[in-house]
Amino acid sequence: MKKAASNYDLQVDIGKRIFLEYDQEVLIRKFRLKADERYIYLNYLNTPCRINRTTGGVEESIKGAWKECRSFSTVMTIYDLLCYHQGETAPTLGGQWCAVGMFIVTGVTETNTFTKKYAAIFDGRVEELKTACASLGGSLQPRMAGADVTCLIPATAFFPVLLQFWEGDEEFPPKLMLLWDRNTDKFLHFETTFYLQGDLLERLKNRMEENA
Repeated sequence: MKKAASNYDLQVDIGKRIFLEYDQEVLIRKFRLKADERYIYLNYLNTPCRINRTTGGVEESIKGAWKECRSFSTVMTIYDLLCYHQGETAPTLGGQWCAVGMFIVTGVTETNTFTKKYAAIFDGRVEELKTACASLGGSLQPRMAGADVTCLIPATAFFPVLLQFWEGDEEFPPKLMLLWDRNTDKFLHFETTFYLQGDLLERLKNRMEENA
């Protein structure tokens, strides 16, 4: 008996169909994407990706081979970054970093519960974390607010996030924050920031495990 598709798989397939409703030429021009007759190309968290212009499916290049991506967080973040903003020209970054709750009016303004898990994983492994950040295309920045790691990580060429990490000590537990450009709400839905956050942190964890 064929295994029933999960809700996440169903949402990925719905996303593919919705993507095909958009004017692809507008998206290509707006975000200055490379494209040919079959695919639209972009990098997501330093992984080469392409979108099939006929099916809407997202593919990733893994060790030089293209494979369809079925990760809900990855696929939905890519679609949202390309399709959320309306109009012919791309939104612009505001140039100011803030916590996720600062640019959305919502009851959800705290993400510490989620990030605590990864803060514990990264604790005592600052150099490994820096290496993992670099593998996602990140560039280390001058220390901010005393953080042991401050790194600018591009989700795509046109949308970065800022990671900060403080190691724990006798007085304070380790702390991890992702900061967002003040114009983030012009690039993607509020809910998608959580998809992107989870995807980024899980990839960092995986890279650190691979290099251990």
